[in-house]
Amino acid sequence: MSFDVLGYDDLRNALAGTDFAFRAITDLDPAGGSGDKIFPPTYQGGVYAREKRIIDGSPINCVLLDSVQSQANRMELTLLQWHRTSAADKKPFPLVQIDFSGTTAAEVGLFSALEAPHRIADAVFLASEIEEDFPGKRVWKPFRHPKDPKKGSAIGRLVDEASPARATGLFQLCPTALIFGVWDSHGARGGLGQKFQRALVSEIIGIDATEDNRRPASRIDPLITVAGEKIPISIADDKTWTVVEKGQSKLSEIGLGNVTPSLKVPPEQRRNFESEYNHGGVSVRFARQIAVLSLPALRRLRFPVDSKTLEQQAAVDLAARTVLAALALTALARQWVTGFSLRSRCDLVPRNELSIELLSAGESRRFRLTPDAATRIFEEAVTAAKSAGLPWPVAPDSPPWKDGCLTLRPNAELVKAVTRSRELAAEARE
Repeated sequence: MSFDVLGYDDLRNALAGTDFAFRAITDLDPAGGSGDKIFPPTYQGGVYAREKRIIDGSPINCVLLDSVQSQANRMELTLLQWHRTSAADKKPFPLVQIDFSGTTAAEVGLFSALEAPHRIADAVFLASEIEEDFPGKRVWKPFRHPKDPKKGSAIGRLVDEASPARATGLFQLCPTALIFGVWDSHGARGGLGQKFQRALVSEIIGIDATEDNRRPASRIDPLITVAGEKIPISIADDKTWTVVEKGQSKLSEIGLGNVTPSLKVPPEQRRNFESEYNHGGVSVRFARQIAVLSLPALRRLRFPVDSKTLEQQAAVDLAARTVLAALALTALARQWVTGFSLRSRCDLVPRNELSIELLSAGESRRFRLTPDAATRIFEEAVTAAKSAGLPWPVAPDSPPWKDGCLTLRPNAELVKAVTRSRELAAEARE
């Protein structure tokens, strides 16, 4: 069945009216075909997130294949890729990032709000600095202050002062936070900091999932043909080793020798509460991605701009919401076409092309959606928002903005923390 491609007017009219949501339901099959096993994510204790869902009126055993949080992260990374690969003068949306180059943590490179767990409200931005004008010179000062917003930067205060009723600053600074949700729990107000609910939610589940699958673990060493437990060795402090007649260590500890095939995890490798069996994956009848863009959630956001009449302000609000909706659908479409390779042995293939439903009271309309179509809608929405008087972004052509990015630097203590964490991680691997 053929559907019309979603257009800018369709999206704007949906937000201007009383429609409820855009919904995309995509059924997927394992890349290996019928009977192939797929591997869900494991949680503490080595368990899968199993649950029953009501599907076609009946309770069905299901398993979570990709959580709401994981799906949001995947979409954010596709948006980051879009931003990074766009021409310097054609960056699609404003992006806040921290530049670690020139520090002892230089290997981090650029770290953006699209990668931070709490987005623009993440604690890393409270430990970053921005260059601002000061009488007679430019100085570095905290981007945001964890206790006193007045000690932070003027741009950073846009986050401190943001609320659903005053979302203009956050829209100009980090619009993706208004799509994927953010809670300013690390700022000056702590747990009382403002919350913005997710407007776009997506997850992937496996339907009619089997239980108690088993996976054998083994290793055949073509060079050392006996079990690695049989040959004692001595391991020096510098990790070099020698074969000895008697010793505390075995070749298996350094990855040599055969591993006897087994369905069970060796007791010494078993974590607390973990099953005694190796994770065996699941077989499912099919998988399903369910994505919903809530239009009421976007309508709750207000974007006040000075010197606007009530009618003009209503037009600004609608224009900003349309930009956010278009950006959300672009994220969905771009994530969709990158494929569904969720993790090792969890590759899924969609049965049909991406389509979305516009849900109204008692009815729905279906549209096709492609990354190109979503991008065109987004570009039209941005043009309309600028015409309505909505600034985008803050001072785009003057410092500290450059090429669509607001680039901060980490303060000295953040650099120390990142450097030390990487040293400890390296030590743990030795």
